[in-house]
Amino acid sequence: MSIVSTLPHWDMTVVYPGLESQEFARDYSSVVRDIDELAHFFNTHHIEGQATVSLGADTIKTVETIIQRYNTVLEATSTLSAYISCFITTNTHDSLAQAKMSELQKSLVTLKQLDTRFTAWIGSLDVEALIAGSTIAREHAHILRKAKLLATHLMGPAEEELASELNLSSGTAWSRLHSDITSQLSVPLEVDGHIQNLPMSVVRNMADEPDRAVRKRAYEAELRGWKQAAVSLAAALNSIKGEVNVLAKKRGWQSPLEASLFDSQIDGATLDAMMTAARESFPDFRRYLRAKARALGLPRLAWYDLFAPVGKSDRVWEYDEAAQFIVDQFGTYSSRLSNFAARAFSEQWIDAEPREGKVDGAYCTPL
Repeated sequence: MSIVSTLPHWDMTVVYPGLESQEFARDYSSVVRDIDELAHFFNTHHIEGQATVSLGADTIKTVETIIQRYNTVLEATSTLSAYISCFITTNTHDSLAQAKMSELQKSLVTLKQLDTRFTAWIGSLDVEALIAGSTIAREHAHILRKAKLLATHLMGPAEEELASELNLSSGTAWSRLHSDITSQLSVPLEVDGHIQNLPMSVVRNMADEPDRAVRKRAYEAELRGWKQAAVSLAAALNSIKGEVNVLAKKRGWQSPLEASLFDSQIDGATLDAMMTAARESFPDFRRYLRAKARALGLPRLAWYDLFAPVGKSDRVWEYDEAAQFIVDQFGTYSSRLSNFAARAFSEQWIDAEPREGKVDGAYCTPL
């Protein structure tokens, strides 16, 4: 079997020429300056939690100004963060990108603190009167109502400020470590009679190989690889969730789940309905898996059989051929979707190659 093929990397020059380009440096400096100026505005107008704040014309104007300026800053920081992340997630060895992200995160801490202060301040206002008296507030009604509720789950100002500053060396740091370890982990595996040291993403992609012996070897190699990193990964996961548990308790949530439901904008009844629907569907999935086992000539499926192909085909699809097939099939029912896919392929929005240093898993990055 062949595991080496030429697959595209995404082209980040559509955003900036590079991490050391003048264009990137200009926008980065602009974002840092805008955050500092927004912080000065907050301090000047005493934007923080208070007992009550009267809702006069000046207060409404202040809310509108903050919303507009915050949206501008948020859009710019989101672009910078996504741009840097695209380098890191495809190559965690990229020391320049890692350094740029660390620099940006310091400013993002300040932005997070401003967001918390604004939430606390909104908690001091009559939000419904604000929404009724401002077009901009009405356009952001859902966010403002959510902030009003979230304000009841904030710690004191000093505690919130400390939590945001510590996050860089706690939850965020542990999360980056987890990504670094999992992306850089390689395991030895026999391929075509030769032992090769392969990144975990390549090994995991063998789960859909037609040859069961290959799938089994890859699965066993994967388990050995995870075992090597078990202590470090367990420490990362426990620390990430430990921070979540402590903050949820300190902020007055009944449980971390309640906080997650609020963030996801659903209630417990909705989650229960989703879980009930899933559980009620389990017999159908089990019936399918038993049928798949029979189709593969097995008494039951092993874990490494779950993604095994059913049926036989001698055709091997090259990347460009598969891309054109997708564009063509979308075109049978939607020219807009077909053109969108064609643009994604032609402008190299897709980083398709599994490789050492690349964070595993499917995800998309908004820009």
